[in-house]
Amino acid sequence: MLYFVQKYFIWMKWEKGSQFSETFSDAIGLAFGLVLAFVTVGTWQSYNNVADTITKEANTLMNVYRTLEAYPPEIREKGKSQLKDYVNEIIANEWPSMAHHQYDTSAYLKFTDFTDLILYYQPRNYAELAAQQEELRLISEYRDFRRNRIENAKSLLDGHMLLTLILSALLYILYQCLYQMDSLRMHFIMISILATSISLTFFLLVLYSNPFIGPSAIEPQAFERLLSFYWLPSH
Repeated sequence: MLYFVQKYFIWMKWEKGSQFSETFSDAIGLAFGLVLAFVTVGTWQSYNNVADTITKEANTLMNVYRTLEAYPPEIREKGKSQLKDYVNEIIANEWPSMAHHQYDTSAYLKFTDFTDLILYYQPRNYAELAAQQEELRLISEYRDFRRNRIENAKSLLDGHMLLTLILSALLYILYQCLYQMDSLRMHFIMISILATSISLTFFLLVLYSNPFIGPSAIEPQAFERLLSFYWLPSH
């Protein structure tokens, strides 16, 4: 870009030391830097919120599992078996599907079967009635966490925003190429450092705006620990 601008846009080049050009450059850099910083921080916070939501989802599901102890043996054992199958489905199939922004119907149906088991059970005493009310409350809370996880499987950074940031970065670099410097080699080094710095920031944006893709993808460790808890002999 520097070579192209210096060769074909010579009529647009700024003279070194021009107070107006330097002030204008600082204003553009400040505006672009602030927007990029806000977007980067917002994306990082959203990524952390997704990870926190997944932890809360797993903890709520564990509470759902433990509350089954208050049910009669036939409901308790069937419910535990359904939850184990459901967690296995999340780890084996739903998690890889989220990486492709897809929805796993099988996992949803497995959890619906468990919900129906609790919903249609008729309590035989006040203790079971209290347990069922608590279980239904936990199920409702869990559904909210699950929905948030599914919805956040898509990119947290809107495509239009990403495109706008890229175009703004290109315009900012283009403006820096318009400066006339004594050493073209030094100018090239400075532009390269600037472009590399902005590129690294965009790399982080793309990396953390997709929570289930890439080297920083959120893994189903919370559910794997949950599955280990389900299979403990005492449970």
